[in-house]
Amino acid sequence: MTNPDLLIFDVDGTLHDAFAWWGPVIRRGVRAFAEQEGLDLAEPDDAAAHAVVGMKNEGVWAPFLPEALKHRWNDLRAVVLPMEFAELRSGNDYLFAGIRPLLAHLQQIGLPVALASNCHQGYMDAMCDGQGLDALSGWQLCLSSPGIGTKTDMLRFAIEAAGAERPVMVGDREPDLEAAEEAGIPFVWRINDRCDLASSARFAWDGDPDALLAALGLPRISAG
Repeated sequence: MTNPDLLIFDVDGTLHDAFAWWGPVIRRGVRAFAEQEGLDLAEPDDAAAHAVVGMKNEGVWAPFLPEALKHRWNDLRAVVLPMEFAELRSGNDYLFAGIRPLLAHLQQIGLPVALASNCHQGYMDAMCDGQGLDALSGWQLCLSSPGIGTKTDMLRFAIEAAGAERPVMVGDREPDLEAAEEAGIPFVWRINDRCDLASSARFAWDGDPDALLAALGLPRISAG
């Protein structure tokens, strides 16, 4: 895993602290959807909200609806997405501490970076515009990217685009691990309390930039 020639990062929960804003936004969105449809819906607590971060499509939205309405997850999504986009573009910095210096350092040492997220283009655009991730990465891949149907597709696209022979995937949830395994590349787990992938990962990363760089055999920021 040392001396990689491409790093592929998941976004939410890995680079981006979605937990800083997602709970209040999904509660506001569920409330607005319930009022719009004349429904009595329970507003999710933070634990329920955080549990879906990193999942995709129905896996994100259906948990907030009762069984009889789970098929309407896309209607809930349509109500909440504008709220998400506005929050990401609000001027607040929602990247985890140390992530901007880490990505800038990777650029400085000439190591290509790709983003792979189980979101769609509107969310990725808001993330890139509002959080500046487009300037800190070479490829921003999502479920709306041409020719992409899964996160595994994103990894394979990035590997081919970069001409990489030693790529590494960094993520926080099961879909990230599964994609790395399907693509046949090493996986670094961003430690969190929503799952435990330590036994399947090459390295369990606590979020410290220099710790990740050291594990990958790359120059540390503190050494520069």
